[in-house]
Amino acid sequence: MTSMAKRVLTTTIALPTIFVIIYFLPHHSYAALSALALVAAVASAFEMHGIFAKASVHLNRSVPLLIGLMPLAQWIDLEYHVTQPIVNLTMIALALTFFTIEIFSGSSDHFKGSLGRISAKAFLIIYPGLLITYIQRLTSFTFAPEALLLFFLLIFGNDVFAFLFGMWLGKGNRGVVKVSPNKSVAGFVGGTLSAMALGLLFCLFVPAIKGQYSIPAVLVISLATATAANIGDLIESAFKRSVDVKDSGHLIPGRGGLLDSIDSMLVGAPIFYLLLTIL
Repeated sequence: MTSMAKRVLTTTIALPTIFVIIYFLPHHSYAALSALALVAAVASAFEMHGIFAKASVHLNRSVPLLIGLMPLAQWIDLEYHVTQPIVNLTMIALALTFFTIEIFSGSSDHFKGSLGRISAKAFLIIYPGLLITYIQRLTSFTFAPEALLLFFLLIFGNDVFAFLFGMWLGKGNRGVVKVSPNKSVAGFVGGTLSAMALGLLFCLFVPAIKGQYSIPAVLVISLATATAANIGDLIESAFKRSVDVKDSGHLIPGRGGLLDSIDSMLVGAPIFYLLLTIL
């Protein structure tokens, strides 16, 4: 099976699965979606754990597991309407715990690797820990199902059409962004414009979105989300290129690791959530 066929197959499986979770399992503040976010956060944190190891930054395997506390805290906040900023408090508690442990464990190499380990742990709290919670936060909108579907439609639409336009028109305009030389200008432009077209169609035919946002607002949201998704993909490329690996893992057919599939979501979700909030 070709890479394109695997990519399309993965997308055709992922989107219906997400649709089922959103529309048929909204119970208890979308607990099923939050469970999926928790698993994704832990799995992608383990993949980053492996990337750090290749860069000679070795972390205890309990660190990626603890990253799952971030989406768990976000679900508790959504389900029980906690008056305290529980997600921020969890982030601070994790950071202080990791830093305190280094005081004692750092003696194993005379603290020569302490800065690298502390930086890596702080990084994991944010990426994927904090960023993935913004997907969960979309469930707080009164039009949560439509907001979630629009978000995933923009992310997957941008990805698929960027790949197709890159294959079709990208042979002579690749390598503009050095961190990912196989990416083409045609792919970036084609994916972004396609995401905007999908966002426009969604706005025109889905009353919940049409009643909340104007067409210009939806176009801005689509443009910004697709751009952020592309940046997220390039950021992940920089991580992998720094340790000379092609994929973050081998979990997803045609894509590589889980992080290779959700990197665009992690960066796109905060932008999408912010624009839905302010526009």
